[in-house]
Amino acid sequence: MKVRPGAVVRGTGVALACLVGDASKRSPLLLTGFAIGWFLDRPGLQVLTVIPDTEEPWKRTTVPLATSVGSWSAVMLAAVTALRRTRVPVPIAAVVLGGGLVVLDSLLADLGEARAAAGVEDGQAEAGTAAT
Repeated sequence: MKVRPGAVVRGTGVALACLVGDASKRSPLLLTGFAIGWFLDRPGLQVLTVIPDTEEPWKRTTVPLATSVGSWSAVMLAAVTALRRTRVPVPIAAVVLGGGLVVLDSLLADLGEARAAAGVEDGQAEAGTAAT
């Protein structure tokens, strides 16, 4: 498994949001972590991503970013809130949730890359047999 920098940034943002006592400061931390992580590399698992059917480059860039970052932040905010209400000590919950996100994100990104590589190899093999 290759640990990706974007996954580490997202996991760190989740862990920090879990450690913050003030609930109003969790959401900005999550949004910042996921937005920075998106630019480093896209997440392996995307909860909700909308890709507009348009040729305008600014829409094809900003809409997927906004929907993915917003949906992941909402899901992780709910998870952080739920974990903080349990008897699990907050530092342990932060490490488990942040570390789990890093591992899950990296594994799913690896699976996606393997699937894309297999699709490219299948496409090249089909093109080679069609040419002969």
